[in-house]
Amino acid sequence: MFSKTFSFRRKSSDDRRQPRFQRTTSQPSQSPSPNPSPSNVSVPIQEDDAQSTTSSSQAPHYSYFRATSDHYRKNSEAKPGALGLDIIYAPDCEYKVDIVFVHGLGGASRRTWSKNADPELFWPMKFLPLEIDVCQTRILTFGYNADFRTSGNVSTSVLDFAKDLLFELKYAKDEIHGDLNIGDAYMQGQNDPNYEPIIKAISAITFLATPHRGTNLADLLDRILRSTFVTNSKLYVSELAKNSFTLQKLNEQFRHIAPRLEIISFYETQSTSIGLRSARVMILEKESSVLGYPGETSKALNADHHNVCKFDSPKDPNYITVRNALGSIVAKIISSSSSNKRLPPKRKESGDLKTLLAIAEIPDVDYIFFRDQWAQGTCDWVLKEDRYLEWSNAQDQSRSLLWLNGGAATGKSVLASFIINNLVEQGFSCQYFFMRVGNRGKGSLSLLLRSIAYQVARDTPEFMEQVLQLADEAIDFATADPRTLWERIYKSILFNLKAVRTLYWIIDGLDEADDPRALLRLLSDISFSSMPIRVLLLGRKTNEIVDVFQKLRQVTDLSTISIEGHLEDMRSYIGQALLRGAQNNFLADVELALQKLPIGMEAIYDRMASTIAQNPSATDRALASTLLQCATVSLRALTVAELAQALHEGTYTMLDLQRSIADLCGGFVVIDNGENVTMVHQTAREYLLNSNDRPFGVDKGAAHKQMFENCMRSLMTVGLRARVKDNRQPEFLEYAATSWSSHLMLTPPDCAQTAETLSKFLGGHWVLIWIQLLATQRHLGVLVEASKHLSRYYNQRKRFDAEPSEQDHLVLKQELVDRWAEDLVKVVGKFGMVLRGNPESIYKLIPPFCPQSSAIYQQFGRTKDKSLVVSGLSGQNWDDSIARMSFGPGTYASFISAAGSQIAILISSGMVILYDSSTFEEATASPVKHGERVYRMELSSNGALLATYGYLTTKIWETSTGLCRLSAPNVESRPRPLAMLLTKNNTMLLVGTDDRRIRSLDLSQNPSTWQLIAELEEPELEGHFLNSSNHMALNSDGRLIAVAYRGHPLSAWEIDGPVHIGHCWRTREEVARGEVIEAVWHPHDLEVLGLYIEGVVFKWRPYDDETDELATGASRLAISRDGNLFATGDVRGTVKVYTTAEFGLVYQLASEDTVLSLTFSPDLRRFYDVRGNYGNAWEPNALIRFSEQRSTGGRTESETGSLPRNSTASESWIGRIDVITALAGSPVGRLY
Repeated sequence: MFSKTFSFRRKSSDDRRQPRFQRTTSQPSQSPSPNPSPSNVSVPIQEDDAQSTTSSSQAPHYSYFRATSDHYRKNSEAKPGALGLDIIYAPDCEYKVDIVFVHGLGGASRRTWSKNADPELFWPMKFLPLEIDVCQTRILTFGYNADFRTSGNVSTSVLDFAKDLLFELKYAKDEIHGDLNIGDAYMQGQNDPNYEPIIKAISAITFLATPHRGTNLADLLDRILRSTFVTNSKLYVSELAKNSFTLQKLNEQFRHIAPRLEIISFYETQSTSIGLRSARVMILEKESSVLGYPGETSKALNADHHNVCKFDSPKDPNYITVRNALGSIVAKIISSSSSNKRLPPKRKESGDLKTLLAIAEIPDVDYIFFRDQWAQGTCDWVLKEDRYLEWSNAQDQSRSLLWLNGGAATGKSVLASFIINNLVEQGFSCQYFFMRVGNRGKGSLSLLLRSIAYQVARDTPEFMEQVLQLADEAIDFATADPRTLWERIYKSILFNLKAVRTLYWIIDGLDEADDPRALLRLLSDISFSSMPIRVLLLGRKTNEIVDVFQKLRQVTDLSTISIEGHLEDMRSYIGQALLRGAQNNFLADVELALQKLPIGMEAIYDRMASTIAQNPSATDRALASTLLQCATVSLRALTVAELAQALHEGTYTMLDLQRSIADLCGGFVVIDNGENVTMVHQTAREYLLNSNDRPFGVDKGAAHKQMFENCMRSLMTVGLRARVKDNRQPEFLEYAATSWSSHLMLTPPDCAQTAETLSKFLGGHWVLIWIQLLATQRHLGVLVEASKHLSRYYNQRKRFDAEPSEQDHLVLKQELVDRWAEDLVKVVGKFGMVLRGNPESIYKLIPPFCPQSSAIYQQFGRTKDKSLVVSGLSGQNWDDSIARMSFGPGTYASFISAAGSQIAILISSGMVILYDSSTFEEATASPVKHGERVYRMELSSNGALLATYGYLTTKIWETSTGLCRLSAPNVESRPRPLAMLLTKNNTMLLVGTDDRRIRSLDLSQNPSTWQLIAELEEPELEGHFLNSSNHMALNSDGRLIAVAYRGHPLSAWEIDGPVHIGHCWRTREEVARGEVIEAVWHPHDLEVLGLYIEGVVFKWRPYDDETDELATGASRLAISRDGNLFATGDVRGTVKVYTTAEFGLVYQLASEDTVLSLTFSPDLRRFYDVRGNYGNAWEPNALIRFSEQRSTGGRTESETGSLPRNSTASESWIGRIDVITALAGSPVGRLY
């Protein structure tokens, strides 16, 4: 009944992993192809139902037949065809490709492919072997009993056919070639390791009129079968119904693995005779025959459904089209097998990259959703736009940025999916991202950059290899500042790669981004990339975005296209959607309804809301209200299964719930191919949440309260701990665990029921199960976010509770919330590593180590059944110290640095002590002994290399082994180093010295000598004394330097030239200058942060000559890796942390002894300091929360991001802890 063709490659024992994506074009693939293997398989498969197409699953029970020596089976040509796998042609020479033909419902392994049942027109055997580009392949057919006209097992399903095919492919033997490593039932094999070799051998799939989304005729056929006595209804027939649940599930599963395959889909264009006089009908529309995946190639055949896979002769135009497609696939497979490809890097694992970049899901879900909304005949206009053609032309380097703008609900996202599909079909490398303000994180600039990087890496092995190396730098990409991502991933790596092909980035929803200005500022850098990059942005036209684009025009080429003149797309889309769903309605009635459609989205939504409000059933109205409450305020789209569990609707199956959503929700929500329940548009959410004086609406506070209760019910399920341990969590549990605190924050603070539920959760063992679950799923950052939400809820709730004298039990509940708010963040900081390694340690191992006043200790640390007793803990309360590093008596530390997993401490005697930042154990390579006095040290960004500059020599060390990689004598004048930087991928050391010179050392050569890079001829200023420089600071890429003098203002230079930029003058007129004792460049801005000797911090923009000052009394200064925070230390032992942008105080710490040096950890959650003969590691709540806030996007209220200078920051005081130098045990009793 339906046909399709699949292409597979045979895989040998040394064949490695398939690349995740293979683009489908008529040109040779630009994607990395599979490694050489002795035999590849290109398999055309015709199929009757979506089983083999959509999920690549096919076939039932078969037997195996071996080809005869003349390659043809002479005795069966007149028969319908053999069951099982049947070799119908094998070349005399060695072959590398197998083509397997699989028929469809009601077909047969030979009759399906033979015109008029003529064996001479069995084209896979009679035509294809004569083709020069196909004759080197082996050709097989696969037959199975799917004749619905005969009686049989009514329960046979699509899955049964798939399993049978996999069995045949695995165990069928060929006397000459052994195992037949080809396969079709691709999806089923993905879930069974027994079929892994088969699945890895599949290269391509070609579909011939395959009903991916079903057909309305399946219902009619099923009814006919039920009404006859000779036959009966078949399960596999009912599974082919239009948009059946089985097909939707198969489509959803297949789309995740489809990018690994080349996919070609052919569709019929003529109606088919159904045997009733002259009656003809379209069996399959194009929309059901085409998957709509990125990279899929779709082609029309001039045939009806019966003849789409049957051809008159080798000159038949339809045959030529199919033959060319198969020939192209075969050529690619043979070419990739025989070419000498570069082996993938050892660390090239997509899973590793996904973990490193913290990618929860790739944007395919959004793409498929909007692609499914596309209606034929729409969006084509953009391909004729001159500005679009200029932008898409890879040879034209003048147009790199294009902005498509339009109003709300004008089809921008559908247009984006259309453009993506068009680019990929042409063989271009296309990456995309759909920003969504209603979906948590999808408006985040950080997630956008990480997602685009992940997609580029999948297509570019060199890029993936270098990005994976960033793991050594210990950057927490999930919480890293977007500018850090841009600098480290894009500007440092991608922009410097050799230009192989143009990259096309499609970013939809610009106006829904958390910070559109920041995104556009970053994209202005793409003109400096060696790799050609084209960016297309889609979004609403807002004043903010227009202003930024006006400025961008001055630095980059920018074009704009307005969508407003093409609103006919929306009408066409709505019309086709209504016609598709009309079913029993007369088309004239549908057209009349379309003509009466109100103009304007609000009027449309009013009509939709009225249908809900006017529902005569109170039960249905209540269910509709509940469903819409969940859909409008959920932090991400919920699946049907998740929603069913959230509603606790035991009487509703998933399929029933799908129908309820469609019937009751008035069209406000839709269910995509992934079974995700989403709002039809962001404007629909806005309408429902702002529904004053409207027929129907959603109360935001009540909706969040309902979602909070739903989450709590899921987290307090009986038997949950056992399910978590056995990895049998309910679908809704993941959402409940990560989102309940966000809903809590948005519930009415005066709700007593919410407070009671929260107290029950925090006061019982449920809270430990929740922590275990998050640790198991590597989501410990959620604990930090929940801590912040609990603190805010506690502060809001206090205003509504009664006086303590009247309601003492309410005060106890408040204190419980407050204590857990602190415990959660401390548990992550102090025991995060333990929890990741052993999530169950939260029950009995961790609580006894917590302070006795903490909630976790009070509830779980002193119970009778505990297995661990800890005595002698020094404090009753949590503190911010997580480690103290003692260097021994008589030692004196002067400098500390942290990079990767290393903490390096410079000792005055000329050695460097190395510590592991996770365990604070001294490294095996420590101490590193230079052999003379060391003036300065520098760690590489990943902590792998250490540079030490001594009096006579400069040395480069490997921190993992302690081996000296290079030793170079210093210049004879013996200048003192003031600034050092390892740059150019750790192949060059830059040093600025007190003689106002910058020199370089090439680390790729051994021996290596110093090269003079620049000599700074500082101009003398009247009234100022110019002497030797006392401090220097190099920026992160080594292009800028700041130089300080004792009697001269700070000076800034461009090293290339060198070119003098300007001087930094004090803001107070009576003091024209001041001695600068510390200075650092901002990692991402052209800005210098410095410290005057009297303790005043200044911020200077040398190109704008703008200065800002803040009196702190500090003597030491450090800036975080992303530049958002800086820390100061003083002689009294106080450390203060400020925001760089506003000089807002975030945190301050008072302790003993002078702070001699300090630095931030790479993940920004800690800072380290040295105070003479010991050092400290601090992890305050404020830093952890500030770091986590980066990963949640900028739309939520920032706790520390914009603090005024007079703000009240969290404070901590830590007393002196004396070093233990000796221990003596008592001869009596357990004493020491």
